Amino acid sequence: MPTIELTKREKIVFDQVVEQIHETAAFLVTLSHEERLDWLKEHQHPYPISFEREIGGTVYTVNAHFSDTAAESPEQKTMRILTKI
Repeated sequence: MPTIELTKREKIVFDQVVEQIHETAAFLVTLSHEERLDWLKEHQHPYPISFEREIGGTVYTVNAHFSDTAAESPEQKTMRILTKI
């Protein structure tokens, strides 16, 4: 398993993020299925899913592409997947 060494500041930020994830997960389990879906709709990321990351000197570019001729929008597809959970 790979390990990552963090600076003191990075460790503080990492711990804060993990704590927020745990708090959010604990909150979400208290909601009904419909309430959880509404919460997710309100908190979804409004920007395209594209980014670059450098790992070990190599830059990786991730781009999400959605078909303009698809039968459902990315939002509809996501909601369909989420409602099956």
